[in-house]
Amino acid sequence: MPLVRLIYASKKTEDWNDSELEALIKSAQEHNHRHLVTGCLCFNRKYFMQCLEGSRSQVNLIYNQIIQDKRHKEVELMCYQYIDERDFGQWDMYYVPDSKITQELILKYSGVNDLDPYAMTNTGALRFLKEAIEQTSGSRS
Repeated sequence: MPLVRLIYASKKTEDWNDSELEALIKSAQEHNHRHLVTGCLCFNRKYFMQCLEGSRSQVNLIYNQIIQDKRHKEVELMCYQYIDERDFGQWDMYYVPDSKITQELILKYSGVNDLDPYAMTNTGALRFLKEAIEQTSGSRS
């Protein structure tokens, strides 16, 4: 089955509780590991930006669940493409903490001072996520 990459942005709703973040990441990592999905998540207490890579059917299934999740609103598909190889293959779900993202990196890929994925292009979002992981994990993908 061909590989796809999907990047989306969303805003948190009043149904979201920041204390759920750790459990959400752990659950995503376990689910993704079982279904051979990889990717990363960036959350800054207002916005979510996530990249998913894997089989078309699994990535589509996860995205449809996110669209229906009451903790997300204004879900916007930023990128959906067939890929020959994964950029985030090392991680079932890598979490990029907002506290580790530099202002310089945010300004490099958007015209705003605070992380706002809606202010990024689809190519910029992918590059931002890759550089954010490099900054926070010390590894190159």
